[in-house]
Amino acid sequence: MMIVCANSKGGVGKSTLATHLAVWLHDRGFQVALLDTDKQRSSSVWIEQAEPKIEVRVADTPENCLSAARDLIAAHDFVVGDAPGGLEDLSRTLLILADLAIFPISPSILDVRSVVGATAVLRYAQGINGGRPEGRLVLNKMKTRDTISQEVRDGAPELGLQVARHVIRDLQAYRDVAQQGTVVSRFGRKGLSAAADMEALFMELLGEVVNRKTKEGRQKVANGRAKIDR
Repeated sequence: MMIVCANSKGGVGKSTLATHLAVWLHDRGFQVALLDTDKQRSSSVWIEQAEPKIEVRVADTPENCLSAARDLIAAHDFVVGDAPGGLEDLSRTLLILADLAIFPISPSILDVRSVVGATAVLRYAQGINGGRPEGRLVLNKMKTRDTISQEVRDGAPELGLQVARHVIRDLQAYRDVAQQGTVVSRFGRKGLSAAADMEALFMELLGEVVNRKTKEGRQKVANGRAKIDR
């Protein structure tokens, strides 16, 4: 399964979500890879520090992206793609390959406007792939008592994408783990609140798939043991 974090605007939290999602899946026992197509390479550097066992590939062109994605999908349970800021050909290629597209949006009027363009590209990919990928809008860097955060919450359902119920709050832990090369789920007590946000979001988006793949993996192990016993 390929999951892509994308948006037409940078600075919305794509790399943070991609990194945390990749490690979250890895820690549940899955074979996970990260495909970084963002020129800043934030997620690939972060992953190499946080969990070197996760395979990392980078791509600068649609052709390289397509080749790398196909290789990674064939060899892993999950591939997490970090799209570049913008709606260039790289983003379009990733979305065409994706099963799930996650569009983070932070409390900014510019971010709200960016979703309009991102939605158009999503519809383009869905038209090619018979409705795939599924798209989700994720409210990121939300502040409980901030006026614009509340306005984004209220207006998000009108942006043309299904909105995830669980949001990611603006917590200091995310800035701390980025500096230390880890993720909030591995940050001890300092990361508990942020880790709970990520856990709730990822289970909402992928819980059904994760549970099914976990069950299938256990069944394969059981079948293998049965063959040995015979």
